[in-house]
Amino acid sequence: MHPVRMAMIGGGPGSFMGPVHRRAAAMDGLIQLVAGAFSTDEARNRAAAVDAGVSAERSSTDAIALLDREAALPPGQRAELVSIVAPNDVHAELSVAALQRGFALFCEKPLARDIGEARALADLAAAHRDRIAVAYTYQGYPMVQEARALIAAGVLGDLRRVTVSYTQGWLSERVERDGNAQAAWRTDPARSGASGCLGDIGVHAQSMVEFLSGETISEVMADLKSSFDSRRLDDDGSALFRLAGGASGTLIASQICAGDQNRLEVALFGSKGSLRWAQEQPSQLTLTDGAGRSTTLSASPAMLSDPAAREALRLPGGHPEGYIEALANLYRAFALHLRGSEGHALALPTIDAGLRSLAFVDAALESSRTRTWVTVKN
Repeated sequence: MHPVRMAMIGGGPGSFMGPVHRRAAAMDGLIQLVAGAFSTDEARNRAAAVDAGVSAERSSTDAIALLDREAALPPGQRAELVSIVAPNDVHAELSVAALQRGFALFCEKPLARDIGEARALADLAAAHRDRIAVAYTYQGYPMVQEARALIAAGVLGDLRRVTVSYTQGWLSERVERDGNAQAAWRTDPARSGASGCLGDIGVHAQSMVEFLSGETISEVMADLKSSFDSRRLDDDGSALFRLAGGASGTLIASQICAGDQNRLEVALFGSKGSLRWAQEQPSQLTLTDGAGRSTTLSASPAMLSDPAAREALRLPGGHPEGYIEALANLYRAFALHLRGSEGHALALPTIDAGLRSLAFVDAALESSRTRTWVTVKN
């Protein structure tokens, strides 16, 4: 199988997601980075291109110009896939440009700054739905795939309650005023969008709930706030929600929890038992039955029942795998899909998942303003 040729937009020096995506995409040898618009600054773009092994002729500070140049190349040379890891404000515009020029699309979440932009993108993408994936990285973990399969098989019985929290501490001080570039754009409504923390990490929590339960969130009652008068977007929030099947839930998303680094935890409770998973201990999944007896499953082929979970494993049991491997699992599945392979089981996060996240954020913002329950308009 020839590697899928990829162009990357964003991810220059100082970027968090750029190097992560480049390493993940390269891990299986199924994707080759051949072009990039890594930064709008000439020197930074050139440095990123050199670091990524991209020639000067196939790098640019202008993303649209790069896409035009790639589209004009012969089919056997041009990029086939565009990975967008730039800040949120350009996600929708560049996704549209990539799809219009015939490229497949792998986009960091969120798909857009708000639900309006996302719906416009979805209308255009109707004919390309099977060529779009969204980077909900945590769905690439083997134990998340296993958890989903166990819940679908009825191990928990009737689902009754879900709790999910995603807490970080890096915005507990006003670091956006101290030259922190990541904080600067994430707290700027023009670049980040209508929401800060909820749109940044809360959508990972929301999408995890929907992915594991197999149900959509139908209603939400949210309380979102900013911890500083000078910070214009939410940095802390909590919400009650209801799933379409009737189960209740709570969601916490906060970036002002001093001391927490990247603490995503989810628990699902059913009529027969419960299930717990924590991102900082990703190789373990805890099942508890109605009598309180707990079993801890480990990321080992002998302990996993789901084909997608086993496919996501890269090492024998007892050898920890992490965040980059989880994202690499999504890239691998997408590359195999684009090449028409039927030999993979891992489900890719689709444009529909991206739309639901922005619909959830939109409803949560309205709920926080009006202090009422709001229906999530999927």
